[in-house]
Amino acid sequence: MYLVMNAWREILARTLEGFNEQDNVSPAWLVNPATKRKLKLDKLYPDAGIAVRFIGLTAKGQGRQSDWEAQESEQRDQTRAELCRLNGVQLVTLDLNDDPLKQFEHLLSILSRASRLLAQSDRPARQKQQWMPILSAAHDRAVRLRGLLAKNPEQMMAVLSESWRDRELGLTAAPVVAPPEKKSNKLAVMPTYEAGQRVRHERYGDGVITNLAAANGETTLTILFDGAQERSFLATLVQDKLLII
Repeated sequence: MYLVMNAWREILARTLEGFNEQDNVSPAWLVNPATKRKLKLDKLYPDAGIAVRFIGLTAKGQGRQSDWEAQESEQRDQTRAELCRLNGVQLVTLDLNDDPLKQFEHLLSILSRASRLLAQSDRPARQKQQWMPILSAAHDRAVRLRGLLAKNPEQMMAVLSESWRDRELGLTAAPVVAPPEKKSNKLAVMPTYEAGQRVRHERYGDGVITNLAAANGETTLTILFDGAQERSFLATLVQDKLLII
Protein backbone atom coordinates (compact mmCIF):
# COMPACT_ATOMS: atom_id res chain seq x y z
CA MET A 1 0.00 0.00 0.00
CA TYR A 2 2.84 2.41 0.81
CA LEU A 3 4.35 1.61 -2.60
CA VAL A 4 1.15 2.91 -4.21
CA MET A 5 1.11 5.96 -1.92
CA ASN A 6 4.70 6.84 -2.80
CA ALA A 7 4.02 6.33 -6.50
CA TRP A 8 1.15 8.82 -6.33
CA ARG A 9 3.32 11.28 -4.43
CA GLU A 10 5.84 11.09 -7.26
CA ILE A 11 3.10 11.46 -9.89
CA LEU A 12 1.79 14.58 -8.17
CA ALA A 13 5.30 16.01 -7.74
CA ARG A 14 6.01 15.58 -11.44
CA THR A 15 2.59 16.68 -12.64
CA LEU A 16 2.25 19.79 -10.46
CA GLU A 17 5.86 20.86 -10.64
CA GLY A 18 6.12 24.63 -10.33
CA PHE A 19 3.15 25.06 -7.99
CA ASN A 20 3.43 25.88 -4.31
CA GLU A 21 2.64 22.66 -2.40
CA GLN A 22 1.35 22.43 1.17
CA ASP A 23 1.24 19.07 2.97
CA ASN A 24 -1.20 17.95 5.67
CA VAL A 25 -2.95 21.30 5.99
CA SER A 26 -6.24 22.45 7.47
CA PRO A 27 -7.13 25.82 5.91
CA ALA A 28 -9.19 28.21 8.03
CA TRP A 29 -12.19 27.70 5.73
CA LEU A 30 -12.12 23.89 6.01
CA VAL A 31 -14.22 23.52 9.16
CA ASN A 32 -16.93 20.90 9.51
CA PRO A 33 -20.06 22.94 10.42
CA ALA A 34 -21.58 19.94 12.19
CA THR A 35 -18.68 19.44 14.63
CA LYS A 36 -16.82 22.79 14.39
CA ARG A 37 -13.64 20.80 13.84
CA LYS A 38 -11.10 21.43 11.12
CA LEU A 39 -10.80 18.89 8.33
CA LYS A 40 -7.51 17.97 6.69
CA LEU A 41 -6.16 17.98 3.16
CA ASP A 42 -3.20 15.74 2.35
CA LYS A 43 -1.97 18.25 -0.24
CA LEU A 44 -3.02 21.74 -1.27
CA TYR A 45 -1.85 23.67 -4.33
CA PRO A 46 -3.42 27.10 -3.71
CA ASP A 47 -2.19 28.73 -6.93
CA ALA A 48 -3.67 25.89 -8.99
CA GLY A 49 -6.86 25.73 -6.93
CA ILE A 50 -6.33 21.98 -6.43
CA ALA A 51 -6.31 19.83 -3.28
CA VAL A 52 -5.61 16.12 -2.82
CA ARG A 53 -7.04 13.62 -0.36
CA PHE A 54 -5.77 10.02 -0.20
CA ILE A 55 -8.26 7.38 0.83
CA GLY A 56 -7.95 3.64 1.37
CA LEU A 57 -4.85 3.79 3.56
CA THR A 58 -5.35 1.83 6.81
CA ALA A 59 -3.21 2.76 9.80
CA LYS A 60 -1.22 -0.03 11.43
CA GLY A 61 -3.37 -1.88 13.95
CA GLN A 62 -6.56 -0.25 12.71
CA GLY A 63 -9.38 -2.74 12.35
CA ARG A 64 -12.39 -2.70 10.09
CA GLN A 65 -14.61 0.34 10.52
CA SER A 66 -18.05 -0.13 12.03
CA ASP A 67 -21.04 0.89 9.94
CA TRP A 68 -21.37 4.03 12.05
CA GLU A 69 -17.69 4.94 11.60
CA ALA A 70 -17.92 4.36 7.86
CA GLN A 71 -20.97 6.61 7.66
CA GLU A 72 -19.21 9.33 9.65
CA SER A 73 -16.15 9.08 7.42
CA GLU A 74 -18.28 9.34 4.28
CA GLN A 75 -20.06 12.38 5.70
CA ARG A 76 -16.73 14.09 6.42
CA ASP A 77 -15.56 13.34 2.87
CA GLN A 78 -18.72 14.90 1.42
CA THR A 79 -18.38 17.96 3.65
CA ARG A 80 -14.70 18.32 2.72
CA ALA A 81 -15.50 18.18 -1.00
CA GLU A 82 -18.33 20.71 -0.68
CA LEU A 83 -16.22 23.16 1.35
CA CYS A 84 -13.45 22.90 -1.23
CA ARG A 85 -15.92 23.61 -4.03
CA LEU A 86 -17.37 26.63 -2.21
CA ASN A 87 -13.86 28.02 -1.78
CA GLY A 88 -12.79 27.58 -5.39
CA VAL A 89 -10.67 24.47 -4.81
CA GLN A 90 -11.00 21.29 -6.87
CA LEU A 91 -10.57 18.19 -4.71
CA VAL A 92 -8.76 15.17 -6.15
CA THR A 93 -9.71 12.07 -4.15
CA LEU A 94 -7.23 9.28 -4.86
CA ASP A 95 -8.29 5.80 -3.78
CA LEU A 96 -5.11 3.80 -3.17
CA ASN A 97 -7.04 0.53 -3.55
CA ASP A 98 -8.49 1.39 -6.96
CA ASP A 99 -7.16 1.00 -10.49
CA PRO A 100 -4.44 3.67 -10.94
CA LEU A 101 -5.52 4.29 -14.54
CA LYS A 102 -9.05 5.05 -13.35
CA GLN A 103 -7.64 7.39 -10.71
CA PHE A 104 -5.55 9.06 -13.41
CA GLU A 105 -8.72 9.87 -15.36
CA HIS A 106 -10.05 11.59 -12.24
CA LEU A 107 -6.82 13.59 -11.90
CA LEU A 108 -6.93 14.66 -15.56
CA SER A 109 -10.57 15.71 -15.20
CA ILE A 110 -9.72 17.86 -12.17
CA LEU A 111 -6.77 19.48 -13.98
CA SER A 112 -8.99 20.38 -16.93
CA ARG A 113 -11.69 21.77 -14.63
CA ALA A 114 -9.18 23.78 -12.61
CA SER A 115 -7.89 25.36 -15.82
CA ARG A 116 -11.41 26.32 -16.93
CA LEU A 117 -12.31 27.76 -13.54
CA LEU A 118 -9.11 29.78 -13.41
CA ALA A 119 -9.90 31.26 -16.82
CA GLN A 120 -13.43 32.17 -15.67
CA SER A 121 -12.40 33.44 -12.24
CA ASP A 122 -12.11 37.05 -11.10
CA ARG A 123 -8.42 36.66 -10.32
CA PRO A 124 -6.21 39.41 -11.78
CA ALA A 125 -5.29 39.02 -15.44
CA ARG A 126 -1.60 38.90 -14.51
CA GLN A 127 -2.18 35.85 -12.31
CA LYS A 128 -4.15 34.13 -15.04
CA GLN A 129 -1.37 34.77 -17.54
CA GLN A 130 1.12 33.34 -15.06
CA TRP A 131 -0.67 30.18 -13.96
CA MET A 132 -2.77 29.06 -16.94
CA PRO A 133 0.25 27.97 -19.05
CA ILE A 134 1.65 26.12 -16.03
CA LEU A 135 -1.67 24.32 -15.50
CA SER A 136 -1.74 23.39 -19.17
CA ALA A 137 1.79 22.00 -18.93
CA ALA A 138 0.78 20.05 -15.82
CA HIS A 139 -2.08 18.47 -17.76
CA ASP A 140 0.29 17.53 -20.58
CA ARG A 141 2.72 15.90 -18.13
CA ALA A 142 -0.14 13.93 -16.57
CA VAL A 143 -1.21 12.69 -20.01
CA ARG A 144 2.32 11.47 -20.75
CA LEU A 145 2.56 9.72 -17.38
CA ARG A 146 -0.79 8.03 -17.95
CA GLY A 147 0.48 6.76 -21.32
CA LEU A 148 3.50 5.18 -19.63
CA LEU A 149 1.38 3.73 -16.86
CA ALA A 150 -1.04 2.15 -19.34
CA LYS A 151 1.75 -0.02 -20.79
CA ASN A 152 2.43 -1.83 -17.51
CA PRO A 153 0.67 -0.31 -14.47
CA GLU A 154 2.26 -2.51 -11.80
CA GLN A 155 5.78 -2.06 -13.11
CA MET A 156 5.43 1.68 -13.62
CA MET A 157 3.96 2.24 -10.15
CA ALA A 158 6.98 0.42 -8.69
CA VAL A 159 9.37 2.61 -10.70
CA LEU A 160 7.57 5.79 -9.62
CA SER A 161 7.59 4.68 -5.98
CA GLU A 162 11.35 4.16 -6.19
CA SER A 163 11.72 7.62 -7.71
CA TRP A 164 9.85 9.11 -4.77
CA ARG A 165 12.22 7.40 -2.33
CA ASP A 166 15.13 8.91 -4.23
CA ARG A 167 13.47 12.31 -4.20
CA GLU A 168 13.08 12.14 -0.40
CA LEU A 169 16.77 11.30 -0.09
CA GLY A 170 17.69 14.17 -2.39
CA LEU A 171 19.05 11.81 -5.04
CA THR A 172 16.95 13.08 -7.92
CA ALA A 173 16.02 16.44 -9.35
CA ALA A 174 12.43 15.66 -10.42
CA PRO A 175 13.29 14.06 -13.78
CA VAL A 176 10.56 14.28 -16.38
CA VAL A 177 9.32 10.90 -17.56
CA ALA A 178 8.13 11.01 -21.15
CA PRO A 179 7.75 8.39 -23.89
CA PRO A 180 10.03 8.65 -26.92
CA GLU A 181 8.62 11.02 -29.54
CA LYS A 182 9.50 8.54 -32.27
CA LYS A 183 9.62 5.09 -30.77
CA SER A 184 11.08 3.49 -33.89
CA ASN A 185 14.07 5.85 -33.83
CA LYS A 186 14.56 5.34 -30.11
CA LEU A 187 14.57 1.58 -30.50
CA ALA A 188 17.10 1.85 -33.33
CA VAL A 189 19.72 3.26 -30.97
CA MET A 190 18.75 1.23 -27.91
CA PRO A 191 21.85 -0.47 -26.45
CA THR A 192 21.83 -4.26 -26.28
CA TYR A 193 21.60 -5.15 -22.61
CA GLU A 194 22.39 -8.62 -21.28
CA ALA A 195 22.43 -10.22 -17.86
CA GLY A 196 25.93 -10.16 -16.41
CA GLN A 197 26.98 -6.95 -18.19
CA ARG A 198 28.91 -4.38 -16.20
CA VAL A 199 27.32 -0.94 -16.48
CA ARG A 200 27.85 2.55 -15.07
CA HIS A 201 24.90 4.71 -14.03
CA GLU A 202 25.52 8.46 -13.96
CA ARG A 203 24.10 8.70 -10.43
CA TYR A 204 24.48 5.28 -8.79
CA GLY A 205 27.88 4.32 -10.18
CA ASP A 206 29.08 0.89 -11.35
CA GLY A 207 27.07 -2.29 -11.15
CA VAL A 208 26.02 -5.47 -12.94
CA ILE A 209 22.78 -6.30 -14.72
CA THR A 210 21.23 -9.19 -12.83
CA ASN A 211 17.93 -9.55 -14.68
CA LEU A 212 15.99 -8.40 -17.74
CA ALA A 213 12.20 -8.70 -17.95
CA ALA A 214 10.12 -7.84 -21.01
CA ALA A 215 6.42 -7.02 -20.86
CA ASN A 216 4.09 -5.04 -23.13
CA GLY A 217 6.92 -3.87 -25.35
CA GLU A 218 9.01 -2.53 -22.45
CA THR A 219 12.17 -4.00 -20.91
CA THR A 220 12.97 -3.64 -17.23
CA LEU A 221 16.60 -3.85 -16.13
CA THR A 222 17.52 -4.94 -12.60
CA ILE A 223 20.99 -3.75 -11.61
CA LEU A 224 22.99 -4.67 -8.52
CA PHE A 225 25.30 -1.73 -7.85
CA ASP A 226 28.68 -2.16 -6.21
CA GLY A 227 27.35 -0.64 -3.01
CA ALA A 228 25.03 -3.68 -2.71
CA GLN A 229 22.03 -1.57 -3.73
CA GLU A 230 19.68 -3.21 -6.23
CA ARG A 231 17.38 -1.10 -8.42
CA SER A 232 15.06 -1.59 -11.38
CA PHE A 233 14.69 0.76 -14.36
CA LEU A 234 12.73 0.90 -17.59
CA ALA A 235 15.32 0.55 -20.35
CA THR A 236 13.78 3.34 -22.44
CA LEU A 237 14.06 5.76 -19.52
CA VAL A 238 17.56 4.91 -18.36
CA GLN A 239 19.49 4.36 -21.59
CA ASP A 240 20.81 7.93 -21.68
CA LYS A 241 22.09 7.58 -18.11
CA LEU A 242 23.57 4.07 -18.42
CA LEU A 243 26.90 3.14 -20.01
CA ILE A 244 27.99 -0.41 -20.77
CA ILE A 245 31.58 -0.82 -19.51
